[in-house]
Amino acid sequence: MFVLDLSVEKWVGNQDEGDFIENPTWQQIESAIGELNGTSKTLVTLGADEEIYMSVGGGAGGQYIVNVTFDNLTFYNLVDLSQLEEVQQLVVGGQLGNYQAKICVDLQTALLAAKTFALAGELEESVSWEVDESLVEVG
Repeated sequence: MFVLDLSVEKWVGNQDEGDFIENPTWQQIESAIGELNGTSKTLVTLGADEEIYMSVGGGAGGQYIVNVTFDNLTFYNLVDLSQLEEVQQLVVGGQLGNYQAKICVDLQTALLAAKTFALAGELEESVSWEVDESLVEVG
């Protein structure tokens, strides 16, 4: 397993009472992503070290945002290129934001990308990735 830790947030009011799991199994990762609901559970982070990690957020309406960095400078967004140029609102990391529809993917796609990253530390090649210009649109 490439990933060394799993951070799972759980919002109770305005407090994050989530868990930090060292050396997680794929089953723990899959379960944590599957529990994302867009309200109390809105972000899961898979870490290899302080600079290499994947974040999976959202969950409401079956929509997820997935991004990866290998250096904490360049971020890659998982994208669905079939989406129109629309904006969707999702709660990620406990905060409501406006996101381009093309970076909102379904659970199956998010899990496929997460499994490849967790096991091999790579971007899944069967899906589309774009370098992040601006993850959240402000205004």
